[in-house]
Formats: sequence, structure tokens, C-alpha cells
Amino acid sequence: MTFEELRGALPGRVLLPGDQGFENAARPWTLTVVQPVAAVVHVGDTYDVAAVVQYARGAGVPVVTQPTGHGAAGGVADAILLRTGQLDSIEIDPARRVARVGAGASWGRVQAATGAHGLTGLAGSNPAVGVTGYTVGGGMSWFSPPISAPSPRNPPIRAPRCRVPSS
Repeated sequence: MTFEELRGALPGRVLLPGDQGFENAARPWTLTVVQPVAAVVHVGDTYDVAAVVQYARGAGVPVVTQPTGHGAAGGVADAILLRTGQLDSIEIDPARRVARVGAGASWGRVQAATGAHGLTGLAGSNPAVGVTGYTVGGGMSWFSPPISAPSPRNPPIRAPRCRVPSS
């Protein structure tokens, strides 16, 4: 399968070098990082993700993900850049005090949804930061010093129960 065939197989947008919008889609939030990717795919659902992974495995092409581009670090030459910003679902179970969020959800939207139930999360310091990038080690929370910064090296934590007054 070629990149053109991948484009035809996906309902999400596949952008290739030379396409209108490719440069902007490949550009991370951190403008000092250059991302010389082979393609950018804006996935709309899990079927798109599965199609990209299946294609990449068969073609021997690496896949990197970025919901918002805040986690750009380079080292993505000739990879498929998977933009997950459209996977932004948020489900709050206030009884269990659990949030389930899509790979493109931002902390601002999660905080708004949890706040409606008197809850909060260990959010980054900027509402535009994506939950997934922050959770796997990309940022600091207002709560980080007393609790812990999220990272794959840290075990899951239970934050102490507290209420933060709105004023």
C-alpha cells in the first residue's frame, strides 16, 4: 500500500509533503523543533488509528503521535505523524471519581467536565496541553510538587482528597 492508497482508505485526513496544509500540520507547538515526517494523519476514530498502524507495520514506517504538538522532540524523520486531536471524548463517572478521556482531549476541557462534579485532575499548568502528552511525562501540574509529576516511571497515585475553592 502506498501513502496515496492509505489516503483513500481513511475517512480521516492524510496529508503528504506538497499538499496544502501539510507544513502547518507537521509543525509542532514548539517552533524550534523541525519534524521531517513522511505524512500527517488526522485520525477521527479508532478505525483510522488501526488502519495507520496496519499500514505502517506492512511498510516498515514508524508512527509517532501528537495530539497538540506540545510534546515535540524531534527524531521523527520519515515517520507517519498521527494527530489525535479529534479523539477528544470525555466521560466522567463522579461516583467512582474516574475520568475516561480520548487521546486528543485537552486539560482545559477535562477540568471543565470534572469541575461540574466538584472534582479535578492532576492537570498541566496550561489548559491547551493534551492529557495524554502530559500524563506520560510532558509537563508540570499545579499539584506536582506536593504529589508527583506524572510519568511512566511513577506508579499510579491517589491524590489526597481536597476541595479547591473557586475564589
